[in-house]
Amino acid sequence: MPVDRTRRFSLPGIHDLNKDQDEALALPVEGQYLIVGGPGTGKSVVALLRARRLNEAKRTYGTLVYNQLLHHSNRHLFGNDKPFSAMTWDSWFRRHFKRRLSTDVPTLEPDYPGGYCPIDWEAVEQQVQSLEVIENQSDKFLVIDEGQDMPPAFYRTLIHLGFENFYVAADQNQQIHPDKCSSRQDIENSLAIEPDETLELKTNYRNTRPIALLAQHFYPADPASPRPDLPDLIPAAATPELWTYGTANTATLAEIADKILQLSDRSPRKLIGIIPPNNKARVKFINALNNANPALDNEKPPIQTFVSGQRVFPNFGQGGLMIINAQSCKGLEFDTVILADIDQHQPKRDPYALKARFYVMVARAREQVMLLRTGSVCPVVDGLLPTDPSILARK
Repeated sequence: MPVDRTRRFSLPGIHDLNKDQDEALALPVEGQYLIVGGPGTGKSVVALLRARRLNEAKRTYGTLVYNQLLHHSNRHLFGNDKPFSAMTWDSWFRRHFKRRLSTDVPTLEPDYPGGYCPIDWEAVEQQVQSLEVIENQSDKFLVIDEGQDMPPAFYRTLIHLGFENFYVAADQNQQIHPDKCSSRQDIENSLAIEPDETLELKTNYRNTRPIALLAQHFYPADPASPRPDLPDLIPAAATPELWTYGTANTATLAEIADKILQLSDRSPRKLIGIIPPNNKARVKFINALNNANPALDNEKPPIQTFVSGQRVFPNFGQGGLMIINAQSCKGLEFDTVILADIDQHQPKRDPYALKARFYVMVARAREQVMLLRTGSVCPVVDGLLPTDPSILARK
């Protein structure tokens, strides 16, 4: 008999919100508001509940997120049976720009032939500021999640295009590309948000205390976003683990794959997110898991994956394994997170950015975290890891 893999994955009810979240949701419909807070504090939840209220009130609104996978996850949370006006911010802006100015948005050259052409924001602002008539958009409402990952010019341009009503959820400590992102001050200045129109969320509802302690070790410590409060200690909460494989006297990749499948088999309704540093590692783990055949109590768990441009999206309402690259995990939530091949991350010239990336990835987990390394020498990554075994246990 097939095992039930239905995963509990839905928005909380209104009565499940804390005081700060309730205050954020109760803000007036019209106006400009900024909700800030660390991972797991409910920024995305209140943003989606805000969108649901706008939808129920028959308002014209749009929910904008950073990437396609988060958009798909939010649609599932919102309810696939409910109309949901949402897009990635980049696609939405290109479409709105063309409708408003009757021309394609200006772009820069791609990094490689056939690659993505980023928006030329300098040219965008010049064209928008030359408009003789600003269209009245006071009856439209924008709900923006992961708002720190949009550039300041995006917000300035929206104002020039006549938009007046904003509800932005953001965390400066989770910026993907700091040189291309917006700070808290950027958003507040661009949208003329007053101090009493910014609310901070500090209670961490996602992580166990051991996971939160590991995440705090990687906390970038930018005071623009408050450090989340540590959750209460649950006696059975697991300490995050670091496993080395592929070297003498350590497990092989095949044995690691068996261990991951057995972990999933013990909790068929839980979703394990495997986050490798690059596409090469992603494919390596897909192949290892597909080829593995350990003894299991149930049928082999589903192995899902996602890369940019993929037309088929994974199912967040189903237990099993999901393998996604580091940049795709923003805003998502898994029961267990496995950071694969951490020594293969490319720190380049900015260890601070790598630390922030680890902060984001670890904080995706609800119950358990495992770090995997191949044994390669990477002083930057090694220097970021905690040495306290009560925070990260070496196996």
